[in-house]
Amino acid sequence: MACCCTKISRCKNDITKVLNARSALQTLKSNNGTLDTGLSELGRRMQEMATPDNMNACVTAINNLNKDSASTISAMISLCGGKISALQSDQARYEREDKEFHSSC
Repeated sequence: MACCCTKISRCKNDITKVLNARSALQTLKSNNGTLDTGLSELGRRMQEMATPDNMNACVTAINNLNKDSASTISAMISLCGGKISALQSDQARYEREDKEFHSSC
């Protein structure tokens, strides 16, 4: 058994970094909703201006511009949550070990 103070400090730093990353991703997700709204409006306006020959192609192209980003951002937020839980579990384990070590000195 050894002192775990350094490991505890690293866990705390890593948790803070992942929390900040998750917060940035949540902001990105919110901004992505705004982008979706803008793309929908662009698609609507394109329908007003496009000819029947190219209307469907234009609307489809616009809708596909941002298709995968929402699910990717959500997946990344979930990964951050899992990493935070794992780090918190490690930190708790290190704190228990550290308490035992320091109480035996």
